[in-house]
Amino acid sequence: MAAGWSAASAVAGLTWAIGGPGFPFGGGDRATRMGAVLTGLQPGPAGAGIVALGLAGIVVALVLPHRPRLRVVGWLTAAVLLLVVPDGRLLLAVGELLVGHGERVEAAAVGQAWCSVGGVLWAGAARATGRRNSRPGDPAWARRVTLAAAACPLAYAAPRTLWAAGLTFGIDPATTAMVSTPTGRTRELVFAAAAVSGGLLTLGLIQPWGTQLPAWLPLLRGRRVPRWLATVPATAVAVVLTGAGVTMWRALTAAALTESAGDIAFDRANWAAWAGNLIWLPWGVTLGLATWAYHRRRATLAPAGPPRHNRSEPGLGQRRSM
Repeated sequence: MAAGWSAASAVAGLTWAIGGPGFPFGGGDRATRMGAVLTGLQPGPAGAGIVALGLAGIVVALVLPHRPRLRVVGWLTAAVLLLVVPDGRLLLAVGELLVGHGERVEAAAVGQAWCSVGGVLWAGAARATGRRNSRPGDPAWARRVTLAAAACPLAYAAPRTLWAAGLTFGIDPATTAMVSTPTGRTRELVFAAAAVSGGLLTLGLIQPWGTQLPAWLPLLRGRRVPRWLATVPATAVAVVLTGAGVTMWRALTAAALTESAGDIAFDRANWAAWAGNLIWLPWGVTLGLATWAYHRRRATLAPAGPPRHNRSEPGLGQRRSM
C-alpha cells in the first residue's frame, strides 16, 4: 500500500510540475500563520521533487520486505509525513466539518490529510518488516496510557464549556465577542462535546465493550467489535492531533527562544485560547500508543464466533475465568 501511495503522489507531483492545478503548499496561503514548515514552495520545482521522491518510494516499498535494514527509511518517511508536513489547518478542517462548514476546508488541509495517510502506510510497512520478533499482547503501560489519553480531552473541553456558558476567562475582548455570539457558543459546545465523547470512546480500548458490544444494545448485543472500527478512527484522530500539537509546541519553543512564533500569537491576555491547545501533542501521542496497545491485544484474541449474550469478553486488566 505504501508503494501505491507513492505512485499516486508521483502522478500528482507530475501534474503540478507541468502546471496543473491543486498545488497544496507554498506561498499565497496561510502557511506561516498556521505554523507550516514547507513555506515558499513553487509548483514546478516542488512537483518535480515530489515525482522523484514518489518514484524512490515505490522502489523502497517494493524491496522493503526483502531488505529489513531499509525499514529505517520507512520510519523516517513516516515521521516527515506525520510530523513535518501537517500544520494546524488539518485539525482546523476537522473542526469545520464538525460544525457543518465543509466549504471552508482548504486545499492545503486535503493535501496534509493525504500526506498523513501516507505516513500511516509507511509506518505500517516499516513495522511489518520488523514484525517477526514481536510478541502480541498487553504492554504493561497500556492501561495507564489509555487513561491518560481519555483524560487529555477534558483539559481541552473545560474552558470551551465555560465560554459557551457565558463564563469567559483568559481571553481578550475580541475572542470574548466571538465566542459570545449564538454561533460562537454552539461552536464551542460542539468542540467540547466532541472532545469529551472522544475521551469516553477511548476508554473502550481497555473496557470489555471495546471488544464485545454490551448486552443492553438491541440487535447488536454480544457481537464482536471489528478491530478496524476502533483502530482506524482512533489512529486518524491521533495523527491529526499529533501533527497539530507539534506545530503548537514548535511555535511556542520558537517564541520562548527568539521571541517570535511566526504568526501564531501567544498573548498573555488570550492565554486560555492557546494554552488548551498545548494538550494536542500529549493527547495525540497517548491516543496513538493506546490504539497500538489495543491492536496488539486484539491480535491475541480468538477469532470471532457466534454472538454470546450472557458473557462479556474481558477488557484490559480483567481476569479470564479458568
